[in-house]
Amino acid sequence: MPRYALLGWPVGHSRSPGMQLAGFQALGLSATYECLAIPPEEFSARVAELPAQGFAGWNVTVPHKERMFQACHQVAGEEARAAHSVNTVVVREGKTYGYSTDGIGVARALEHDFGMKAMPSRQLYLGAGGAAQAAAMYAARHGATEIFLANRTLEKAQALAQRIRENAPQCQVHPLPLSQAPDAIPHCDILFQCTSLGLHPGDPLPIPAETIPKSLPVFDFVYTPSAFREALQRRGNPVSDGLEMLLQQGMESFQIWTGHPAPEKEMRQGLGARTTP
Repeated sequence: MPRYALLGWPVGHSRSPGMQLAGFQALGLSATYECLAIPPEEFSARVAELPAQGFAGWNVTVPHKERMFQACHQVAGEEARAAHSVNTVVVREGKTYGYSTDGIGVARALEHDFGMKAMPSRQLYLGAGGAAQAAAMYAARHGATEIFLANRTLEKAQALAQRIRENAPQCQVHPLPLSQAPDAIPHCDILFQCTSLGLHPGDPLPIPAETIPKSLPVFDFVYTPSAFREALQRRGNPVSDGLEMLLQQGMESFQIWTGHPAPEKEMRQGLGARTTP
């Protein structure tokens, strides 16, 4: 029986097992899906062992998407190659092939949660890790005209900005320190919260909620309860909790692994995602 998994640190909060197992069951596929909590310092060694342990594929979440990009035998997906971020791996004849389904997951979630059928033109990203890399690169390649990348480590935002310029020269990109993110807000149509802040109790807010106009849509990649999202909801901002993105990127992963279209109804039920915006 093939094994699938989610690799991350932490992963105990994840709803991915319920979603993927519901998909396997709906199509009558015998497979398992589990969560593997892997500390960063053990990542390379643990990943190298997975194919021999019967794993046919896996998802990757915080903070390992960039590490997985480096660890794959081959980065097969175009979006993953552009973003330097891998969130989906399939094993073929003992070798690992990497893909990124985050970008298309975000695009579909924007339509579902906010009714945005086209990519918002001007975007602000808080954070420049694996999720932000995939989402911002996809946005730049699919219609965004201006992107602001705010990160605690400016050099990381600058490196991502350079890759976006190389892959999507028509999109203007501005790297800046996270502390300067509020300065970019008036120039943007949407804000993406892509830092890991909110995964742990007591995490500080990435930026003060009062710096965000009540009319600005906010997409939070952290789908567990967070003080940042709660503060925005109290202010009346339109907010997405990232759960729809998790569903959509997971459905893409499912199809890569199995070769079958993902059964959305059953996977949505397994995830506990909303059926209507």
